[in-house]
Amino acid sequence: MLKLLIRTIGATFYQQHIGLFLVVFYLLFGMIQGYDLILFHKALLISICSSQINLLILFGVWVLYAVKSLLFVRQKLSQEDYSFAKELTAVSKKGQIVLWIKVYSFLLIPILCYAGLVIITSIVHQYFLSVFASILMLGLILISLAIYTYRVINFNFYVSKPWLNFPQLKINRPFWSWPVCYLLSEQRIMFLICKIVSFLFLKAILLVFADIPNDIRIYLTALLAVVLSHAVLILNLTKFDAFYNTFAKNLPVHAVKRLIDWVFVFGLLLIPELAVLVASTGVTILQFVNCVLFCLGSMLVLQTFVYLLKANTDRYLQYLLFFFFVSMFAILGGYYLPFSLATIILSTAIFLWNYNRLDLKEIA
Repeated sequence: MLKLLIRTIGATFYQQHIGLFLVVFYLLFGMIQGYDLILFHKALLISICSSQINLLILFGVWVLYAVKSLLFVRQKLSQEDYSFAKELTAVSKKGQIVLWIKVYSFLLIPILCYAGLVIITSIVHQYFLSVFASILMLGLILISLAIYTYRVINFNFYVSKPWLNFPQLKINRPFWSWPVCYLLSEQRIMFLICKIVSFLFLKAILLVFADIPNDIRIYLTALLAVVLSHAVLILNLTKFDAFYNTFAKNLPVHAVKRLIDWVFVFGLLLIPELAVLVASTGVTILQFVNCVLFCLGSMLVLQTFVYLLKANTDRYLQYLLFFFFVSMFAILGGYYLPFSLATIILSTAIFLWNYNRLDLKEIA
């Protein structure tokens, strides 16, 4: 059963997240070249081991990755194609928990590898508290994931209640705000995870290049990571709009009005990160305008990918990787303004052209 779970759930997990892994790999190892890369990661590991705050931040990243893995496994187990997992109920509780610990160990290979580097660095530099804390944290994560999955399979007849609730305000919600309300009511966990990852990427990139003053290329690279962190939200929002708001085509609502609504939605999603950028850096007004244009153009392109690819998740992730490299080329080459204008114009043209021609049922 272990081999079957790894070949199905494990392999599918890495296939669907290959774009995210490549982006993170490039941010960690591709942006710094030569011997400086070794020095950077050595200094980073020492700073993590020697600082309790940095170690807690690392643990936070591990928890987010673990939650992402848990949500993926839970989604797969709810599908008919993975109904064979119900056969595990015939195995003892201890056997099931050990089995799921092995499965999650496979899913958490990136975390386990980096945790190994942290533990080795801590031992070499005699930070034994970090060694104990890292091993304890990994054990808690794996055991918690295994026990929760065991309960999902064996006690799925229990009615579960959402553990994260936002206050429900009874106000009139304009039509353009429906996607935002959908996020806050139906996609709370995913919204929270994407926002935390977005802020971590933003702050990490700004801190890595803190010695380079007022360079817009650094700001745009950080915002590119922010946009890619919202890729799953854009996919879910577009599918929600295609499924629930198809009636809008039959209303006297022009395509331009619908496009402006989406710009408002994407703008609201980006306000926290842009506020952090302004508060943390000395960005000028002209640079800020370039950053806003770049973010909006990039998010419109991601939405265009969802439309053109019929919400095919695998192909969507592949195009995300392609878009990442093209965007980085435009940023590093200094072509960020023409790139931003081109993405906005091209996305707008595709949206207006396909507004009445695209069958949204294929996306929903």
